[in-house]
Amino acid sequence: MLRKTIRTALTIAAALAAGAGAAAAETAPRGYDANLSPHAHAFRWSQGDEPVRTGRRSERYELRSTDCGGSDCTNPRYRSEVRMLAGREQTRLGQDTWYGWSFFNAAIPSFREKSALKLVFGQWRVGSGRAAFRLVQTGVGEGNWRGCDPAVCFRGGERSWDVALELQDVAQADRWGPRQNDGLVCRLFSMRAVHGRWTDLVVNSNFSAGPDGYVRVWVNGRQVCDYRGPVISAESAATGAAPNHRRGIFASYTKRWDSVHGSRPKPTLVAFYDAFKVGRSRSAVDIRGGSGAGF
Repeated sequence: MLRKTIRTALTIAAALAAGAGAAAAETAPRGYDANLSPHAHAFRWSQGDEPVRTGRRSERYELRSTDCGGSDCTNPRYRSEVRMLAGREQTRLGQDTWYGWSFFNAAIPSFREKSALKLVFGQWRVGSGRAAFRLVQTGVGEGNWRGCDPAVCFRGGERSWDVALELQDVAQADRWGPRQNDGLVCRLFSMRAVHGRWTDLVVNSNFSAGPDGYVRVWVNGRQVCDYRGPVISAESAATGAAPNHRRGIFASYTKRWDSVHGSRPKPTLVAFYDAFKVGRSRSAVDIRGGSGAGF
């Protein structure tokens, strides 16, 4: 009887160890895959006393100076990013959709404009082309926020807020320039100010190429963006593709850093994500209960 009990205990321990090893080897959350991010430290689940917004674990992303994969290695960019698997998209063009998630800045500094890496912390792409919109970190004070066309730019926010919403697809298709702030339509928050704390985000959008498009953003319950107009280009709309979501840490343009610092290594960057949800209403995705300002 004792031997049987010992064998059972060893079998359970082996199964638990195998499960833990499988979990440690995961390269992306369920429904996603690693996007040009082959390095082992790109993604893992939180461990020990690492930050968790809700539940038992959060997603941890780490990006180091020499990381790259695929086509990134011959371009001025590198990333630790996951991409939603084809066919798993829950969003359709022309449909009102809500997203909610929490973001934790563990080791991401603010940058001067001359050396900013143009880090991206979430993007939505239609087809294989440009991002419809993305959350991008600019240099502190970067952008033509005062002179930007008010029909394009939402002029709220502060000079220190270096994380902005960028409409990349429309900006490039319609050749937006300084008058349209090169596609930066809203300032969202300061990366330095949110260091070491959870930041709750809610995004409401209609991926449309017409005037009925919109992107609205709430940060910690406060509405900081209300863009109305085309969200995707006519070219992207013609593909009929569902918007594909990606998140993590994506250094999308490194030439400015290299021109200032030469071969000096870029800082190691760490961020956590938690509770990412997609829904048809704010209450379905907002971790704060859907009672923030603006609604």
